[in-house]
Amino acid sequence: MKLHKIIFGISILLLLASVIVLSVKFPSVPETIPIHYSGNGPDGFGSKNFLWLEAGVNFILLCLFAVPIFFPEKMFSKSNNYLETSSESAIKNRQAFLSVLSVIVTLIFCGLSLKEII
Repeated sequence: MKLHKIIFGISILLLLASVIVLSVKFPSVPETIPIHYSGNGPDGFGSKNFLWLEAGVNFILLCLFAVPIFFPEKMFSKSNNYLETSSESAIKNRQAFLSVLSVIVTLIFCGLSLKEII
């Protein structure tokens, strides 16, 4: 299996773990949670259902990242206009970058909601 697919799988596992934790802890989360912070602390509040919205947005972003990772021929042209020595290495570099970016995005989304869940 290719490394970029394994790294992308880590982001899927992180999202699944956060959804499971959210499902278990959801009844104990207060009805109103802070959803916006400024320098003085929280200044915007919303429903606890906003936590599900974060998980949904994270899932949609992972789906968008998955297209070029798993189907690079549909996203990247086979031209020789890349800075790398070959188009294959250019595509692999982009897949690796997107898979690492998917883990970072998932960590950010999970970290934002984890504060309110626990």
